[in-house]
Amino acid sequence: MSEASTRTARDARPAAQRVRDAAKELFYRQGIRATGVEEVCRVAGTTKMSLYRAYPSKDALVEAILREDCESAACTYAAAMAEGVPPRERPLAYVRAAADVLRQPGFRGCPMGLAIAEFPDPDHPARKVADAEKRATRDRLRRLCAEAGADDAAGLGDVLLLLL
Repeated sequence: MSEASTRTARDARPAAQRVRDAAKELFYRQGIRATGVEEVCRVAGTTKMSLYRAYPSKDALVEAILREDCESAACTYAAAMAEGVPPRERPLAYVRAAADVLRQPGFRGCPMGLAIAEFPDPDHPARKVADAEKRATRDRLRRLCAEAGADDAAGLGDVLLLLL
């Protein structure tokens, strides 16, 4: 039976999407380095050929997942930074949004922080994505604190980043 006909019976999503979804869950739960591509393919119900057709390497898959996590985080915090929220209330709204994430069942930590811990080499593609997102978050928090009128917006933004 071909992969396409098997997929129809089991899961109609394209192989690349199934690989990405399976890898995202496994990498978050078990760790990126602790999870092999064979396990990702087994959970996704696909072949290594399908994985490598969609992603030239495991590193490319990790990078794609982290970029997706960045987009998801931006959506999570968008309401806290919306124009309808008074500037003075935005830092607290951001922290409340983060607290909601922290309370979710199965939360194990920030995917960017976990990636940074697994990839100490600053030139690794995953590390570059994670570092860039952490810098962007730091800048965002500092800006929110400045717009809120904080005396030491940079210091408060840095403290909030440490808490989140």
